[in-house]
Amino acid sequence: MSLNSYGSIMAFAIELEGKMQHYYDSVASFDDTFADYARRYAKRKSRMAQVRQEYVTEMVLEPITGLEMSDYEPQASEIPSDRSGAIAKAIRLEANAQKFYVESSAKLNVTEAIRTFQKFGQECGDRLIELNKMKA
Repeated sequence: MSLNSYGSIMAFAIELEGKMQHYYDSVASFDDTFADYARRYAKRKSRMAQVRQEYVTEMVLEPITGLEMSDYEPQASEIPSDRSGAIAKAIRLEANAQKFYVESSAKLNVTEAIRTFQKFGQECGDRLIELNKMKA
């Protein structure tokens, strides 16, 4: 499915934030860091919904091309059974989310949404650094 409008991109971003929160909630027992990440994703989901609602009238926006949901959809799989597996999966999920936010921010034409997507992409990158340190 194409992410071909501001609304579809924002809806996907809100859904992605919820899935990331759910994942970190499900592995929070392995490390307190995961519980912290789950709380952060809950706040990010709320922020994304606020940006969608407050900063644009979607009817006046131009169509967006070049973004496919399948390129960014988190891969469904079982919850890891240990801390090491949870970290490895978190790294894959964060890299995927970062890719979505970086590539999508270049397609948007709403200033506040662009800023939010860039910030969220940077936060994913920061978490990738943290997770790679945890892996070592």
